[in-house]
Amino acid sequence: MEVGIDIVDLDRIETLYSRYGMKFLQRFLSEEEIALCLQKPQVIASIAGRFAAKEAVVKALGTGFSGGVHWKSFEILNNEKGRPYVRPTLAQCIPAGCSIKVSIAHDRHAAVATALIEGL
Repeated sequence: MEVGIDIVDLDRIETLYSRYGMKFLQRFLSEEEIALCLQKPQVIASIAGRFAAKEAVVKALGTGFSGGVHWKSFEILNNEKGRPYVRPTLAQCIPAGCSIKVSIAHDRHAAVATALIEGL
């Protein structure tokens, strides 16, 4: 079992989004992830949460964003109940048989995410 965690300052994300807009989002989010974030009541917190979740996943994988793992190698989506989950977009980025769980939270100042990988 491997664990990753990350925390992101909401002001940092808001500054980057204000300055670069969609170009900023398209660097690390898929079109589906962007659509999910933009429909949320707290857009900046949603963006920051997905950013933190992606960081937490690569920390748990032990790869960082290298070795064929990129920002868009997997998506952080939500199931029908709103629970976040990881969907690989490149099969080789997450080894077969691995189960990845993610949790995302935020408050007025920061978003935090954890990732738990079993079977790595």
